[in-house]
Amino acid sequence: MIVIMEMINMMLRAMLDFFFDFTQSYGWAVILLSLAVTVVTLPLNIKQMQFTRAMRRVQPELDAIKKKFKDDKTKVNEATVELWAKHKVNPASGCLPMIIQMPVLWAMFNVLQVPGIFDKQPLFLGLNMTIPNPENAIMTLGWYYWILPILTVGTTFWQSKQTMQSTEPSQRTMLYMMPLFMGWFTLQFPTALALYWVSRNLFTIGQEYLYTVFTSRQVVEVEAETNAKRRKDG
Repeated sequence: MIVIMEMINMMLRAMLDFFFDFTQSYGWAVILLSLAVTVVTLPLNIKQMQFTRAMRRVQPELDAIKKKFKDDKTKVNEATVELWAKHKVNPASGCLPMIIQMPVLWAMFNVLQVPGIFDKQPLFLGLNMTIPNPENAIMTLGWYYWILPILTVGTTFWQSKQTMQSTEPSQRTMLYMMPLFMGWFTLQFPTALALYWVSRNLFTIGQEYLYTVFTSRQVVEVEAETNAKRRKDG
């Protein structure tokens, strides 16, 4: 596992250096790197989006099962498994993409913390990519430093809301707690990490929007063909 992580670290560092050579800006290099990671993980993201959509479709039936067997957890579990089998929903497919992407996120965290990585050009749009903590930031940038942490909270909330699979209390709690945690997290580390996270969120949100538009058109086309065939047969 350590060897794999080292390989991912080296690959991401090489990509970051390549994008810097291309743009002569570590800020843009971080953004392009987040775009590259988003493109590479597209198949996993599609699996996640398919699972989320499937869960939303079966959610009313899941709620009905929980209401019907509210005093019998065994019955709830059995009926839920039957429902998943009926709709061909695999619960593991929702977790697997996130698990696979964790090493990439951890490697990115390590790469962006390498000492001296931003010495050539520490500033990007007035933001110092190397500032490691709020105290330093307040002395050097003041309110300007809080732009990226605020964007981190906002984009994480937006992205989480798009992928929320149900309206259960635990899911709603995570919807609000995760963005706040990420906002706090980015305050503790170099600003480059917040820039990466915001960029990644925005690219993922765009990806999910395009997926929704594309699949919605497919559904409309299939329904139109089906209706046309019925009219012809009738």
